[in-house]
Amino acid sequence: MVLWDEGACAVRSGANLMVSRRGAYLTALTAGDMVEMDLVKTTELMSLDAVSDEDLAEVQVGATTLRPALDAILFAYLFSLDDTKYAVHVQPVEINQIIGSPRARQFAERRTIAHEVISRGVSSLLVTYADPGVPLAKEVKRKLALWRDRYKVMPRLLLIQNHGMIVMGNSQEEILRVAEMTLKSAQIFIGAAVMGGPAFLTPDNVLHLENFKEL
Repeated sequence: MVLWDEGACAVRSGANLMVSRRGAYLTALTAGDMVEMDLVKTTELMSLDAVSDEDLAEVQVGATTLRPALDAILFAYLFSLDDTKYAVHVQPVEINQIIGSPRARQFAERRTIAHEVISRGVSSLLVTYADPGVPLAKEVKRKLALWRDRYKVMPRLLLIQNHGMIVMGNSQEEILRVAEMTLKSAQIFIGAAVMGGPAFLTPDNVLHLENFKEL
């Protein structure tokens, strides 16, 4: 799901959040790669037009020379909305193949297999590409407000056009389960598109499956 230093992750830690450092390899992440930040103060950085490394250093907890991932502000904003504990941003090839194509919205809003509904909900949030940091956080805030007004819940999955996916959950197992099923769904979607186009589940199918915990 990641190559080299792609991606970032965060975990809620009381009133703070722990964010992977800039340049960390998620495939070999250790506790020493995490930067602790004040959740409220980090979220407040969204009011700025641009954020410098000095601004980020001021909201870090404890002395460290590590620089947090640019997704830190976005993670802080997402954590401020509910009690979600974990978030991870990864960029699998299959996901970027779809969300870098004209079929991105179909993949976000439609479902092709039952476990897709169970793992990542009836719909996923699709966000227009924006530069990492404050611009992306503000774009997510704008799109998420409309999405939540429609669905009345937090999405489990955010798809950022041309820039991968963000998975949210309350356990490491949930994060991995949603990420793996999303990757499988993407592979099915791509294959179906090659064969003439996906045959989507009907809205009634999706609503019925929404209340299933397992099949």
